[in-house]
Amino acid sequence: MNRVDPTFVKEIKEYGAVGVDKCFNCGNCTAICSLASDDAQFPRRIIRMAQLGMTDQLLGSKELWLCYNCGDCSETCPQQAEPANLMAAVRCYAVTHYAPLKIGTLFCRRPLIGGLICILMVLFFGLFMYSERETAATHALELFGFIPYEFIHNAGLMAMIFISLLSVITIFTMMFRIARINHLSYKNFFTGDHMNWLQAFWDAVMVQSLWQKRYRDQCEVPENRRVWYLSKWFVHAATMWGFLGLLFATALNYLLDIIGIKATGTFVPILYPTRLIGTLSGLLFMYGVSVLLYKRWKSVDKAHSYSRPSDWIFLTLLWLSGVTGFIIEIALYLPGAPMWGYWMFIFHVAVSITLLLLLPFTKFAHAIYRIVALYIHALKPVASQETAPASAD
Repeated sequence: MNRVDPTFVKEIKEYGAVGVDKCFNCGNCTAICSLASDDAQFPRRIIRMAQLGMTDQLLGSKELWLCYNCGDCSETCPQQAEPANLMAAVRCYAVTHYAPLKIGTLFCRRPLIGGLICILMVLFFGLFMYSERETAATHALELFGFIPYEFIHNAGLMAMIFISLLSVITIFTMMFRIARINHLSYKNFFTGDHMNWLQAFWDAVMVQSLWQKRYRDQCEVPENRRVWYLSKWFVHAATMWGFLGLLFATALNYLLDIIGIKATGTFVPILYPTRLIGTLSGLLFMYGVSVLLYKRWKSVDKAHSYSRPSDWIFLTLLWLSGVTGFIIEIALYLPGAPMWGYWMFIFHVAVSITLLLLLPFTKFAHAIYRIVALYIHALKPVASQETAPASAD
């Protein structure tokens, strides 16, 4: 028996669903959506669930994460009900309910408080690192002499462990919701209708998430492909690949340091592998984030016409993390040891740690949930007879 709550419409408006009450369920949004199919009927189905307040069904819907927010449905909606915004709002709602803590609610519904939390976290980590500072070298910029390497390493390791645990909890919460609504057991997530779990994982991660096949081939209109560097799929891919490249460069740098072959000296050569990977990835990352910020600022299309405060908070943290990293890179090549390089390093690390700690509670979490949804969509798990629902007679 499905629970219906007609007052939910008022609540979902606080998450950004600006036109949900205008929708009369004509189905135009689903008809125009290139990603909608027999087993993924959105946005119409999602809108109807929101209007009826079927929150369990919403939180257990994998279709919610299969949408790439291209904006076509909002462009063609006869009622100007903004179905794309509704989909984004429900995803924001889901993020706040998958995570064990309700911090995400502050970013989605109380943006001033959410923004204040970000500022306080950056200040806290910055002041904490400042209290652990050593004497700053003046002959060259020695960042890990100013803030001890062990301190940075241990703080980063603790943050990664915390984020990893939270991520596992949120993923299992999401899968539990999907399993309960679709009458599946956990073993069904490893046995599919037409492919095994390894194939489904490859399709979700490599083909769809990293290569963005569905987004590139089905969501991008032909005229936008002519300016490929401004196309939605490329901008998102640049942001994602840039971030992953920076993460890889950091991990590789740490590994080389452990085995004792990390480059030493006062000059850091640009052709040193980790430095080169980090620089190229940083350029790609900054390009993607900057274009995303510009598109939201200018509201270039329906997909960017309404931005939640949580979108701005997330993108701003990403941009600050990237730009401060480049400023530090420049400082490393300047003669002597500019003192502002040390303070920029503290600010960069404080912003980066804040960004990581807030990963499960901001739009950053979409990357995780979409991969899970794409995996389930590719696998097409079938409920066993033991878990299948009884006939509704």
